[in-house]
Amino acid sequence: MTTNPQLSIIIPMREGVQESWLQELLKIQGSAEFILVYPPHVSFIPMTDSRLRQITSPLRGEIIQRVTALLNAAGKYVLSINCDEYLHPNIIEIAEDYFSNFPDSYFFALNQVQFPFGDAPIDKPWDSLPNITDIEIRKRKSVKTYSEEEKKYTMREIPIAPFENKMNFLAIFKGRRDQNGPHQENFDKKVWKNELVQAALKGVVPTFTLFGPFKYIPFWTADRLMGLSVQARFFEHGKIAGHWLPLPEQLRTEDNPPHQPRKNRRYVLAEISLLRQFPRFGYIWNLTVFDKGGIFMVWFPKDTLRKLAQKLGLKKPNVSN
Repeated sequence: MTTNPQLSIIIPMREGVQESWLQELLKIQGSAEFILVYPPHVSFIPMTDSRLRQITSPLRGEIIQRVTALLNAAGKYVLSINCDEYLHPNIIEIAEDYFSNFPDSYFFALNQVQFPFGDAPIDKPWDSLPNITDIEIRKRKSVKTYSEEEKKYTMREIPIAPFENKMNFLAIFKGRRDQNGPHQENFDKKVWKNELVQAALKGVVPTFTLFGPFKYIPFWTADRLMGLSVQARFFEHGKIAGHWLPLPEQLRTEDNPPHQPRKNRRYVLAEISLLRQFPRFGYIWNLTVFDKGGIFMVWFPKDTLRKLAQKLGLKKPNVSN
């Protein structure tokens, strides 16, 4: 295993991941460690590499698998991706270039290109990213709308999430709007300073304990939970937390298999952890309690009731072309 690697790449695994995916990932150059965390009873990919660590999680679930990997991450920087994603082989050089020029940033976001399921871009060569100092920086905007030219060729500022926003009780009826803007809530597909992540984990993990030996670990979603936990723990008003890199892409993503759609996930069940950690922030209350898709959806799960009605023959399933 690499001692004190520059970058820890952490990945929650599932059944049926092809060996070819891992072969491509291991082409990354430089000082890295790859931490793959599997659900119980899923076999490891039969490959050996001094940088590779394969771990079995005590439970199945995206949060427990990703948090287990993060707790084992020893790198100076850490990056969370999925087992259907491919990274630029020079990602470590890119990270070092970025943080040497922006030492106060918490993270930088990777530029991502998506491909259909079954059309993995294994044979497509990667283009080199210009030196960070040669890329034009686009100052933050009040909204997330940027021109296609800005997205392709400039490095966009990402301000820290506006945790000081006031509670909005009307969001129960209208939905929240303070997620709109140039800030980022999510953790995945960003290279973070690991010292910040490890400090945030010390606040996240205790929230899984209800009392005594009884624990509650939600299935989804470590992504927003970790992204907001790090930013809230190190919140500075008006801070530029990071930047979004331009093309050429540093991350390629293959769509989920048809039998694993990205829907019907109860994100709020994880966000209760945010409220327990940071009850002073109105932004967290708007996200967790006052959003019409928030905690009240636990008591009125429309999609679950709809499926039950379909099984009972009370409602016809939607048919899409």
